Amino acid sequence: MKKLVLFFIAMLFTIVGKSQGLESNGRYIKNNYPDAYEKTIKKYALGKWETDYSMVVYEINKQSDALMGLINEFESDNTNIAFQAIQKWSIDGYKSSNIEKFRSIDTFDLKSLVKLHCDWSMVKYEYDKQVKAKNSF
Repeated sequence: MKKLVLFFIAMLFTIVGKSQGLESNGRYIKNNYPDAYEKTIKKYALGKWETDYSMVVYEINKQSDALMGLINEFESDNTNIAFQAIQKWSIDGYKSSNIEKFRSIDTFDLKSLVKLHCDWSMVKYEYDKQVKAKNSF
């Protein structure tokens, strides 16, 4: 019984500790593209959650995971689907800028995409949904 209680306490600290910091994708983007990270992902999270810092961290992790997932799953014959999703889920005031930047991208990679102002979790959702529908007929 004592071991079981200690196990649950250890699990609780692991979960709480993990949820209060950037996870691997967020850290990677922050460390390798600090300027773009500050201007896009972090700015979006702060704008959405203001001083609820645990939610800011959650949002940064969510956006970073979605962006990395999109890049990993992207297939070139679905470029138009990605382009449409980016347009649809551009942050207010950035749609024109995102379109211009996307059209100048040579490679669909993190270095290029992290500069765009999007809700990446919704871009990834839209991309996945449309690719699945395209492949179903």
